[in-house]
Amino acid sequence: MMRIRYLLATMALLGGLSPEARAQNVPAVMPDAEPVLADTLNSYIRPSYDALASGFEVLEKATAELCETPSDVALSEARSAYGKSTLTWSRIEWFRTGPAMANNRLERILFYPDRKSTGLKQVQRALGREDVEVVSPDLLASKSVAMQGLGAYEFLVFGKGSGALATDQAPFRCAFADSVASNLITIAGELQQGWEEGTPAATLFVKPATDNPLFRDDTEALNLVLGTMVHGLEAIRDIRIGSFLREPGMDRPKSAVYRRSGLTMDSIAAGLQGLEDLFNASGIEQVLPEQDRDLADQVRFEFDQSIRTAQSLDGPLQDLLADETSRKRLAYLKLSIRFIIQRLNNEIAPAAGLVAGFSFGDGD
Repeated sequence: MMRIRYLLATMALLGGLSPEARAQNVPAVMPDAEPVLADTLNSYIRPSYDALASGFEVLEKATAELCETPSDVALSEARSAYGKSTLTWSRIEWFRTGPAMANNRLERILFYPDRKSTGLKQVQRALGREDVEVVSPDLLASKSVAMQGLGAYEFLVFGKGSGALATDQAPFRCAFADSVASNLITIAGELQQGWEEGTPAATLFVKPATDNPLFRDDTEALNLVLGTMVHGLEAIRDIRIGSFLREPGMDRPKSAVYRRSGLTMDSIAAGLQGLEDLFNASGIEQVLPEQDRDLADQVRFEFDQSIRTAQSLDGPLQDLLADETSRKRLAYLKLSIRFIIQRLNNEIAPAAGLVAGFSFGDGD
């Protein structure tokens, strides 16, 4: 079953190139993907999940201390720990291969988009009823994914009524938040363990083969690495930014991810940084012909432009959307992300010999 999940997760990412791909740049010999895969595993996947687990441990400790000794300082510490761990997650969340695709782990860490506010309603209902099952991490893990992760914790510690956590008037709410943090530690631990040496994920990931359900050859392997970047960029542009940035007068700031904690734009910047980290850590430029190695620097330039733009958009989202200058920067951010996609899809991929006639992206 696990091998089937790996295959299905990968099939969603695999693809070739757009019709605009520069076929004349195809190398005579297909590059060896194994060094790229090994670097991706050792320099990106494992360190990212290690950092995630550490961040959730800090979050749980801060939450437990808040519950034990409520105060304004303790609440501030818990909120700060949430911000740091959330941004750590943002840097790895678009890597959707292997253990992350099993047991609903992605949705259990972050259920988004939640168009019908399912998670909010469930969390509010559990609070109102003081459902004892949600304060047990083991029992919480069997409940709705919308109640288990970062979205639930955000409402509990930043949402309406969260100020009571600084007093002794909200013990159940605090215990619920602590249960969520403990649950997140468990999930992060499973992600770490799933990529350890000798596990199916680690073994399959670094060795393309005809009987490997993850990828049969070097082309499919490189497609997965590049496809991860492209589809992550598309999701940031179309789902994360597109959720709230509409036509003037039609914006939907309340639909933005992490809006209660004010981390919307920080998480977008972190997501872009994480995808650039993947580009750099994978060493994918090593499969490019010598004459095309400069393309990697051009991709890094486009990434840096997007990251700086996202980081410059500081302040309440409602204010950013109301200001003409910041709205233009948001529109430019979407455009700059498109430039990265085009570099990867139309330049890096064909130079690496990935000209199967399909498209990583959406053709723009």
